[in-house]
Amino acid sequence: MAAFEFGSFHQNPHNRTAVPEAVTPEPVAEALPEPVEAAHLHPHPQPPIIQEPILTLKIYDSCRSKDCLGPQELGPVRDFDGNPIHPPAEARSVTIDNPNVCRISIMKKQPSPFRNGFWDIEIQYLLEYEMRYFGADGSQFDLCTGYSTITRRVSLFGSVGRNISSFTDLFGNAGIMSGNGEPFVHVEAKAMPLTAEIVGRPCPRGEEPPHRHIVVTLGLFSIVKLFRVASLLVESRGFLIPPVCRNLAPTNPCDFFDELHFPMDSFSPPQKREFAAGISLDIPSGKGKDSHCGCTSTAECDIVF
Repeated sequence: MAAFEFGSFHQNPHNRTAVPEAVTPEPVAEALPEPVEAAHLHPHPQPPIIQEPILTLKIYDSCRSKDCLGPQELGPVRDFDGNPIHPPAEARSVTIDNPNVCRISIMKKQPSPFRNGFWDIEIQYLLEYEMRYFGADGSQFDLCTGYSTITRRVSLFGSVGRNISSFTDLFGNAGIMSGNGEPFVHVEAKAMPLTAEIVGRPCPRGEEPPHRHIVVTLGLFSIVKLFRVASLLVESRGFLIPPVCRNLAPTNPCDFFDELHFPMDSFSPPQKREFAAGISLDIPSGKGKDSHCGCTSTAECDIVF
């Protein structure tokens, strides 16, 4: 029988046999920490804080909105020219996907007659999305693009403008920034598909299709900001010095793959309780482990059926 040297035997987690205790090594004198120099704490001395004037786009007021837009607000789905879209006669249902706010137009911007310093803004959103038609047997047979238009009004503080003109050649000869002291409008928006439905009675074979149309319900998130070009005095540490570029070489695909977790959830999808609790069965791969199962030893790779 082979003799095991104390301190060099590793216990197998699947082995219930008693394991000899390792000999406690002699205590080693703890090394005193080296004195920390000031250069280690601040390898690059910080420049002093100074005050500098900058020309920037200052936000005077902003607001956000979350709207559920139904058929009463959007009306029937239309094509790009504004004509209602009539589904094919054999279509029994429709779905929408990939919505996009493809155009935002400022229809009106004028001082509020009720609140001094506020501006009434009218914004028009053009929403674009894909529509897929399905027959009575559930088969998909057509794909087209639909459009919807919605107008929203907001009132934001933009301060009182004066009849002055400002100009910059940053954008060429067409670089007039402002001609009557109005603030500028910045709009961000995102659309979300909710439901789609074909309205109208399907016709029997051989008859003329009735005037059926499509209605949708969309969600719209939007942020509106009023800003002006302003000169500000800010505290600064001088010009920004970019760091040295690193990781210029392309990533090794095998190194990237080795860092991924084994997708156990794809082979054994979590049950309702685990799914609701956010519990994942994915197994960390661990760099440098055996390639056949991602384990450090054969004993840890045992699969229980």
